Amino acid sequence: MKLNDIYIKTYKQSPLDTQVESLNLLYRSGFLKYLEDGSYVYTILGNLFFKELENFIKEKFKDYKDISVSHTICNPENVFNNEIKSYKELPVKLAYKSFLKNDEYKFKDGLLNPKVDNVLNLIDIGNGEDIDFKIKTIKENVDQILSHLNIKFIKSDNKNYKTKYFYKTSYPLKEIISCENCGYNDYKIKAKSCPEKELSTEQIKEKEYIYTPNIGSIDELEKFLDISSTKLIKTLIFKCEEKIIAVLLRGDRALNINLLSEFLNLPKEKITMADEEDIKKATNAKVGFAGPIGIKVDKVLADEEVLYIKNAVVGANKTDYHIKNVNYNKDFTVDDIGNFKLASENEKCINCSSQLKLENGTSFIDIDVIKTKYTHLNSQGKEENLYNIKVKFYLDRLFSIIVEENKDEYGIKWPKDVSYFDYHVIIGNIKNENEVKVSLNIYNNLKDKGYNVLLDDRKERIGFKFKDSELIGIPKIIVVGKEIENNLIEVKDRIGNVSIKEDITTFTSLE
Repeated sequence: MKLNDIYIKTYKQSPLDTQVESLNLLYRSGFLKYLEDGSYVYTILGNLFFKELENFIKEKFKDYKDISVSHTICNPENVFNNEIKSYKELPVKLAYKSFLKNDEYKFKDGLLNPKVDNVLNLIDIGNGEDIDFKIKTIKENVDQILSHLNIKFIKSDNKNYKTKYFYKTSYPLKEIISCENCGYNDYKIKAKSCPEKELSTEQIKEKEYIYTPNIGSIDELEKFLDISSTKLIKTLIFKCEEKIIAVLLRGDRALNINLLSEFLNLPKEKITMADEEDIKKATNAKVGFAGPIGIKVDKVLADEEVLYIKNAVVGANKTDYHIKNVNYNKDFTVDDIGNFKLASENEKCINCSSQLKLENGTSFIDIDVIKTKYTHLNSQGKEENLYNIKVKFYLDRLFSIIVEENKDEYGIKWPKDVSYFDYHVIIGNIKNENEVKVSLNIYNNLKDKGYNVLLDDRKERIGFKFKDSELIGIPKIIVVGKEIENNLIEVKDRIGNVSIKEDITTFTSLE
């Protein structure tokens, strides 16, 4: 391919307001264009490399066959799930692309957190047998792919075969809670941590009403009573469709709405804070004095940490009053207990009790196993559910991560496995007939040998072209310049940043 035949525009500097180096490099090298609404376009050059990444992944998963999907269809594998009636038809392995809107998009995050995720989906429809072996094989393939691409990652191996691959960044992105001991990792907005148990030998006391005039917040109560917020229990009241529920949390904790949504099996959009009127009905008091004793709601939930607080302070469901020395089971009970608090750094891991760390990054590969509602007849003629093993590659994020991990001060250094071009040939002086002739000879010889070659035949200075070649980052760069008078050309290994002089015949008379 000749650069004069395609549109390409490179930049010395990036005008984009971002700390993400990969975004700046992809923009500067002419791989990516951004629109005013935050959407992006892969250029002719960028699309070639993006497709090469997709093909590299598919090569590792050859037995997954492509299907074409309308953008409006969700979970197209269900068409196949619905039709499969016998174990003899299994397994069915599908590959398709989909586009997922990202509600947490931020422009400054670039492709690590894009407005729309370009996803490669791999689906294995089976009968539930050998799931462990299949998952192991999938992970091995994924790990090999990432190893070839020089990508460092952390992997979450959580329960029920759910696995996420995370990439850590040194700049603010999405917060990740991680455990270095057992490998537990998840976004902070979804992560869980162990409940902190109060270990004091304090004796259980009798509850006592206390007058707290206009003291309705945790901070105010903490100062007024001169106690730690860890001794307070706050009561949050929510409207969930037609029901009113109360959630009890330790005073210093924040609610994780995602964990509450998961527990209630209800979309978080349908869980809203109760209004003042509903709170008054539930508590017979102004806002700020709700508590678990005598509250009138459809259900009371408690974060498990609440159970361990001795002689706690709670709202009295009476304006300007709280109750101290309140204890679970003795003074109040709840309908359900769960893990509802927002996990934080230095808390204990939910799996192994080791200390948790807070890091920044993004997930870019998901693996999940789903027991579907669809059934088939097994080899004994009995009805069984179908299982879907799903692998999602978030391609834009992965594309950007490759650049994050394969770059230097001059530009991108594409790994050979995902570089669309093998060689970048530069004509030093387009006006020099000999340089043009030798360059075309090298270009055609390499193509005849099956290599993909990018020929820079633009009417630009050699220094400009060479800087572009480093910015674009094709693994091998051949510069045909003044040294051809001595039958020499410069060959640079972009990955190793090593240049050597080679005899012209090395590339003009390939055997």
